[in-house]
Amino acid sequence: MDIDFDAMPTLAEVARYHARVRPDAIALSFEGRDTTFAAFDRRTNQVARALTAEGLGKGDRIAYLGKNSDHYFELLFGAAKAGVVMAPVGWRLAPPEVAYIVGDTGARLLFVGPEVTGCAQQIAGDLPGVRMIAMENGAAGWTTYEAWRDAQADTDPKLPVEQDDIAVQLYTSGTTGRPKGVPRTHRAEHAAAVAHAVQTQQR
Repeated sequence: MDIDFDAMPTLAEVARYHARVRPDAIALSFEGRDTTFAAFDRRTNQVARALTAEGLGKGDRIAYLGKNSDHYFELLFGAAKAGVVMAPVGWRLAPPEVAYIVGDTGARLLFVGPEVTGCAQQIAGDLPGVRMIAMENGAAGWTTYEAWRDAQADTDPKLPVEQDDIAVQLYTSGTTGRPKGVPRTHRAEHAAAVAHAVQTQQR
């Protein structure tokens, strides 16, 4: 199908667009969980509302430690709908490196994949004020991502997000010093998606 990239100038619009044009198609399939584009849109609405309920707003950071999953993409695009910036952290990093990056982001929420629960527990004492949320099963006492998400309504909050707002904050390898955060705007993410689509069509 032809994709209208102009209808998706920000990451916040991606879920909305696909929910309009192909709501019943499968957006994500992960370990037995299939998510349609309509459901994906609703869940990203819930994520956006959950983040605002935490007191987060435009420009605030959240951090993610773990491998890719369907829930990660809900979190990424839901954060975009709230104007909140996603800071993914490499799951192969050593605990001190993870602690440094999470601290540098200023994030108050760290979403933790099941494969790195031990790492997150190890650095919890180094991150006062950072709440850990388990993407799947986590440590005792942690809120699970689905419970956190599903406590919110699934209607679109329709918060203002512009192309020049920051969408994600990536970190350099830090081979010559401490890792440094590199912010990328929605405009940059849009341009990358268009370039990838053009390259794919030319193959």
